[in-house]
Amino acid sequence: MKFSTFALSFLACLCNAHPFKREINGTQLSNDIPPTTANDLHSSYGKPFAIYQPKAFIVSMFELERDPWLKELDFVHNITLPGLSPAYPTLYCSTNYTICQITTGEGEINAASTITALTLNPLFDLSKTYFLIAGIAGGEPAYTTLGGVTFAKYAVQLALEYEVDYVDYHNTMPNWTTGYYAYGTHDQNEYPGNVYGTEVFEVNEQLRDRAVELASRAELNNGTEQNAKFRSLYNQTAARSLPAIAKCDVATSDVYFYGATLNNYFSSFASMMTNGSAVYCASAQEDNASLEAFVRAQKFGLVDYDRIVVMRTISDFARPPPLMDNNTVGFFNQADQGGIQASLDNLVKAGLPFIHDILAEWDSVYDSGDKYRSKNYVGDIFGTLGGTPDFGKPNFDVA
Repeated sequence: MKFSTFALSFLACLCNAHPFKREINGTQLSNDIPPTTANDLHSSYGKPFAIYQPKAFIVSMFELERDPWLKELDFVHNITLPGLSPAYPTLYCSTNYTICQITTGEGEINAASTITALTLNPLFDLSKTYFLIAGIAGGEPAYTTLGGVTFAKYAVQLALEYEVDYVDYHNTMPNWTTGYYAYGTHDQNEYPGNVYGTEVFEVNEQLRDRAVELASRAELNNGTEQNAKFRSLYNQTAARSLPAIAKCDVATSDVYFYGATLNNYFSSFASMMTNGSAVYCASAQEDNASLEAFVRAQKFGLVDYDRIVVMRTISDFARPPPLMDNNTVGFFNQADQGGIQASLDNLVKAGLPFIHDILAEWDSVYDSGDKYRSKNYVGDIFGTLGGTPDFGKPNFDVA
């Protein structure tokens, strides 16, 4: 019988990490023993035989986001891991494994599954790794433009709501703007009565601001002539401007929504979910799922959640310009916004300065992580990683 290097390493980790620890008392167990935690089964996880300890990890969602990084950086190692997306089973690392790149596959299930597989893999010690989630997104013209670059503090999951079709509510709920309303409520604009735990994530604002500072020095791709023409159709200053760096927040939804009605509702929803703090400007499909996987990994010391940056560049506007207000479907299906190449190029142009800074200042700054340690709350709506969320409400049911 032959074992691969991976299999042997995995078995060694299981044997040496003491994965199971059971505490029991000396009393014979019987049905009349009162409930106690003395017999609880606990598990711990260690990686004593990890081979790779990357300093920076780039997280892409599909090939168009991945390819600019593969072209720019010297990725000479291809590593195939169990549990990665069937479409993207391989991750890439630089010569000395200091920088790696992984592609999750699109959508929430793919993102959560891939990040979970990565963080649990015994070959990788990610406890000091910095993660740059770098993808493209739809953009809100009030805050950004085609090719623009956004860095989020909050990620808000939009689709954890009830939904009813317009035909079924417009006579009885004439004031509703959409068919969405939050779980555990009976009307729109009410905070959820029950939550799943993935509705809102907050990341390290100090580190986000450092990434913004570095990206602001980059020369971005301004896009095509048609990009410029399409920008000029909007009234908002941000939309009409050349691509720039913006501090604003990302929304997650597997449903690829568009149009003024849904964007207005989801903008209000994101603000409500964060007690007025989030400024929704980028629509994506994965970030809450990835962050949930990172939170769970942090609970067991597998990653440092404080070392995550979420960057989204804008490939298209999420709502039509005034000229197309009466033809939203035509705007989405037929309008020529000028192509998405600027958004793809700007993933690297805006993200690479942060990656380079990590490597250049590793010993003096990034190894310890103290200089850019979070001062804000970080984590999920449950307070899983400690601290008190600065969003939410005092009481809600956990669904």
